Amino acid sequence: MPPFSPASSTNEILKFLRKSTAGKNMVVGISGGIDSSVVLMLCRLLDKDRVIPVFMPDCNTPADDYRDIAKLSSKTGLEVTTINIDPVIRMLSDVGKINDRKILGNVKSRTRMIILYSVSNSRNGMVIGTTNRTEYLTGYFTKFGDGGCDLEPISHLYKNEIRKLAAYLGVPQEIIQKKPSAGLWEGQTDEDELGISYDELDSILVKLFDQGMPPETDLEKRFVELYESTNHKRNMPPSIERRDG
Repeated sequence: MPPFSPASSTNEILKFLRKSTAGKNMVVGISGGIDSSVVLMLCRLLDKDRVIPVFMPDCNTPADDYRDIAKLSSKTGLEVTTINIDPVIRMLSDVGKINDRKILGNVKSRTRMIILYSVSNSRNGMVIGTTNRTEYLTGYFTKFGDGGCDLEPISHLYKNEIRKLAAYLGVPQEIIQKKPSAGLWEGQTDEDELGISYDELDSILVKLFDQGMPPETDLEKRFVELYESTNHKRNMPPSIERRDG
C-alpha cells in the first residue's frame, strides 16, 4: 500500500462529495468524536453554506462532548442544531419494555438516524455517514442506525488514517486525543467493546483485507469470523428476485 497522504485523501473525498451531493445540503450527525468531526470539516471545505450539523445528546452524553461541539462550531463557523433525544428514548423504552443497555444503545442510534433523515427531508439534504473502514470491516455500527445514510465518505479510511486526516484538517486536539466512544451508555468506549486497541486492530485488518493474507493467530481468526458474522450489515437484505419470461 502507498503511504497515506492527508492532502491526497482530502482531494479525493472532496471530489467524491462534489459529485455525489449534486448541490444538495449535507446533513451531518456530529457527536464530538473524531470521525464525525472529520466529516464535518470535509463537508465545510466543499461548501460551508450547504452543511447542516446536528448534535443529538442524551442523558449519558458527557460534558466533554458539549464542550467539543462548541469548539467545532466556533472553529468552522457553522451553527449546530441540538436535539435532545431523551424524551424519545424514554418513550420507546417504556413502550418496548427495553432494559438491556446494548439494545437501548441500538435504539438510540436508530433514533438519531430518524432525526437526521427528518432534517434532510425538510432541508433538501442528504445524510452523510461517518463510519470509518475499521468500523465497517468489523461491523462496529448499528444496522439502520449510524449505518444508515446516503453517502459514506470515510469508509475507506482506517482509524489511524482518520487521526492523520483530522490533524491535517485542523480538528481540535481534544477531539483527536479523546477515547473513541459511540456514547451509547455511560463509560462506554469502542476499544473496551472490541477488546483491542485501534492501532493493533488496524494492523490486523490491513493484513487480512488489504494484503489478502490468511489469519494465523486466534485473534486474527476472531476478526475474520466477526467480519463474516456481520456481513448482513454491509449488504442489502436478501430477497427472492422475480424473473419474468
